[in-house]
Amino acid sequence: MRLTLNKQSNVKVKKRKESSVLTPWLFLLPALLMISVFYIYPILQAFMWSVQDYKIIAGEGAFVGLDNFRYIFQDSLFWRALTNSLLFLVVVLPLNVFLPIIVASAVNQKVKGIGLFRVIYYSPVVTPMVVAALMWRMLYVESGFVGNLVHFLGLYDRPTNLLMQTSTALFAVTVITVWKGLGYYMMIYLAGLQSISDEVYEAASIDGASPIQKFFKITVPMLAPSITLVSIMTIINGLKVFEEIALTTGGGPAGATTTLVIYIFDKFRNLEVSTASAAGIVLLVLAATGSVIQLKLNSGKEKDLKG
Repeated sequence: MRLTLNKQSNVKVKKRKESSVLTPWLFLLPALLMISVFYIYPILQAFMWSVQDYKIIAGEGAFVGLDNFRYIFQDSLFWRALTNSLLFLVVVLPLNVFLPIIVASAVNQKVKGIGLFRVIYYSPVVTPMVVAALMWRMLYVESGFVGNLVHFLGLYDRPTNLLMQTSTALFAVTVITVWKGLGYYMMIYLAGLQSISDEVYEAASIDGASPIQKFFKITVPMLAPSITLVSIMTIINGLKVFEEIALTTGGGPAGATTTLVIYIFDKFRNLEVSTASAAGIVLLVLAATGSVIQLKLNSGKEKDLKG
């Protein structure tokens, strides 16, 4: 009798353990299916197309090895798109990393009506990109606010549309990108700021630290995990920027805002799926490499902070 009860107990324990292992995977299953269908499968498909001369109309292609990569590496437009993408990232990355910290620090103050300011700063995030692009295009035209402002400041001898100038178009688009993401990154930093104990700042005040010293010696180091997250998100989103450019300049003027994603889009639009896939693989490698480098750099800072 006792032996039977022990066996039944062991069976129940075993089933409970199996259930505890299986249950988390059941919760993860929908997300894993979505990732597999919309991310992993397209990446694998792009790898296959990048080594083929694939004809999408016929639905077939011959293996050509690395010919598609040789083609894009010999294409001057590809190198210009790559240069524009990297330049765009170089401008956006520091702005997206540090500007939201300043804004988050400002809205983290315990003053009356601060919730309204948080909503105002976050409103661009929930604004559809089509609406945002149309709004900024109206600001940038010669008769718009920015178009007249550059003339008023003496930067141009007449009202000028910065989106139509080859020397300023890419930087004009970066303003839209930074404005659109400011509130989102601000909320990430705001969550990090609210996890910092007030006692740390009080101790610094007793030691005679100025507000600027507190910011650089306490706030920025304590936000290292958030900075890592924002940096990686900015690298990925910066390299694959598309909507802002497609809705404002379309890659012009004269290719000044043609980035890698615009280049890939044009290739797909012309049914050159193999060269587009090869360029997409290059973009994937760049984003992964940049993210790993940023993760390594910031992880070292986080270890120093914990130590």
